[in-house]
Amino acid sequence: MPPRRSRRAATEESSPVPIQTQRRRRDDTPEEDEDIDMEDAIREAQGSGSVDQLAKGLVRYALSCEHSRKPIKRADINERVLGSYTRLFKDVFAQANSQLMDVFGMQFVELPKADKVTLRQKRAAAGSDSQSKSTSIWVLQTILPEQYRIPDIIGPSRPLAADAEEINREDSYVGLYTMAIALITISGGMIPEGKLDRALRRMNADQTTPVGTKDKTLTNMIKDGYIVRIKETPGGGEETIDYIVGPRGKVEVGREGVAQFIRMMFGESEDVEELEKRLQRTLQVADAHSDSAPAVEATQAASQAAGRKRGRPRNNDDE
Repeated sequence: MPPRRSRRAATEESSPVPIQTQRRRRDDTPEEDEDIDMEDAIREAQGSGSVDQLAKGLVRYALSCEHSRKPIKRADINERVLGSYTRLFKDVFAQANSQLMDVFGMQFVELPKADKVTLRQKRAAAGSDSQSKSTSIWVLQTILPEQYRIPDIIGPSRPLAADAEEINREDSYVGLYTMAIALITISGGMIPEGKLDRALRRMNADQTTPVGTKDKTLTNMIKDGYIVRIKETPGGGEETIDYIVGPRGKVEVGREGVAQFIRMMFGESEDVEELEKRLQRTLQVADAHSDSAPAVEATQAASQAAGRKRGRPRNNDDE
């Protein structure tokens, strides 16, 4: 006669495995590799309090901001990355910048202050007690040499669509804001709304663009900091609307980016010297309108020099 089992043992054997246990077992299976949550990683870095871990958290945060074209603000770094270790900002920032350069070929570049164009803005700037030129707002910029900025190395900005006829919205947006910045630059640093509309009409982009309507596209450019819309009513008359290059447009495209764009548009010109003279005169006029343009290039050069000192030592073979 088989041994008699207790009612409790029989109940435990017949009852299903608890849901929490099942979930835990599924999570423990090595087949399911889940992506590391950025916020969890940053919280872990804050818990350790080490400069190395905090720098890694800042790198993750900077890359996520750059992906969505969100400016990297010092206040957000203190809140989201450093937490109670704000006193380590300088060391964490320097190490994160070194890691970005060594691993990703990018670096932090500080955005310039917005230009004071209207009379009200100029008066406010003149009466302001703060004379600091620092904004404590950064974006990421590539430091790859020109010979490495080729499609085989950089690749497309987004994975190519399976359908060859499908438009890559990201590349279209890059082309549109580069064209807008170039039009503003060759117009002397500021372009009236009507003149920009006429230029977009010639490109068949006065109503719709590959990334949405014209108004929505311009709104996105303004939000991302590529261009700035200036509204002014001089002398109480009719309101005028103009566009200037925004802080991100100066850093990401800049005068050299505009120059390269114009050279590509002209193609193989017979009189290269004359083209360069006209191009330099155009850029000088735009620089005179925006006094922050030379400062931006000086900041970039200084940032690259400082970055090379903080990065890993370069061998002579790399020259």
